[in-house]
Amino acid sequence: MEFTDDETREHIGLGDNALVCAALRKSEASPDLAGEVQEAYLRAYAADPGHLAVVHPGAEVLLKRLRARGVRLALCTNKSSRITGGMLRALGLDGAFDAVVSGDELPHRKPDPRHLLEAVRRAGGTAALMLGSSISDIRAARAAAVPVVCVSSGCGTGGLQPDSWIDSFDDFESDVLVREALGRDL
Repeated sequence: MEFTDDETREHIGLGDNALVCAALRKSEASPDLAGEVQEAYLRAYAADPGHLAVVHPGAEVLLKRLRARGVRLALCTNKSSRITGGMLRALGLDGAFDAVVSGDELPHRKPDPRHLLEAVRRAGGTAALMLGSSISDIRAARAAAVPVVCVSSGCGTGGLQPDSWIDSFDDFESDVLVREALGRDL
């Protein structure tokens, strides 16, 4: 049993447990195996977290531009903390964020708004704008009453609409919503 790229993309952003449970359902394996399979998945992923990972074109430049403007940056991810740090190092993005909150650090994860709000709090922010790419990002932002901009090349929003779309990270600061938010204390 193998997931297609499209099937995998449907579960990106939901966390490793959602991906593992979907794979078990597809294979018709017992849900009782979830803990064992998830541990094997995390062990393999943690061994090489940068494998197949890429920084979207323009993302690193955008982070540096925002940092130069004094914008505090937080990463709110459903990835396990066993993966997040290694992936950021592999991509050369360790140190790019004022706060990083992984999916297993709190008793709740996206789309629960508390995950996003904790990332904002840890970064020292009082207001936020979510730059996302998934249905979990939109749901978390909506529940936290935070505006959300999504990159159209992301992993899918399940038909949910963000406040604004951008086609590339190069377009981020030209978006009206973003310009308004950058004028506030983020």
